[in-house]
Amino acid sequence: MSQRGNGWKVELLDTLTRNPWFGVLLQKVTQPDGSSEPYYTIDFPHRAVGVVVRRGDEFLFIRQYRFIVDEHVWAIPSGGAEKGESAAAAAAREMEEETGYRPSRPLEHVVGYYPSYGCGNQRFELFVAEDPVRIRETHDPQEVMSMRWFHKAEVLGMIQRNEIVDGLSLTPVLLVLLREALSGAKSP
Repeated sequence: MSQRGNGWKVELLDTLTRNPWFGVLLQKVTQPDGSSEPYYTIDFPHRAVGVVVRRGDEFLFIRQYRFIVDEHVWAIPSGGAEKGESAAAAAAREMEEETGYRPSRPLEHVVGYYPSYGCGNQRFELFVAEDPVRIRETHDPQEVMSMRWFHKAEVLGMIQRNEIVDGLSLTPVLLVLLREALSGAKSP
């Protein structure tokens, strides 16, 4: 049993399943008032990463089919960090694998957050790559159907029409756009 902040106690009762990407845990959670109950959680051993790829007022998105939701989506390059790999290195690797572009300078960390902390401990680490360098003309055909540069005005329209439905993509793109709007930089 582990003692947590503010008097919470968590005891792992069972690992119901585990694969290379996540595990499903059954835990006993005791709250500060002494009440306890079973709690099912998803345990992610590695962080997820993503990169907003830009050149001037253009954003690079990849087109993917996601069978879990049965949709074709526009998304930023993303994936998971491997054991011992930093989030920035993983993001740069995923960007290169999925787009054929490499960062021209160190990635800028934009935000880290838990997309669903009510049921899992997965953490997203998001970065920006400005003015990437093309190192090959092809992208990973196993993960990416196509890719396209979109002007900032097109991205804003896609957001308004709910055409960017991936939270790992939408959050950092919105943050980058908000940051620009607040600073008055890079007008459309």
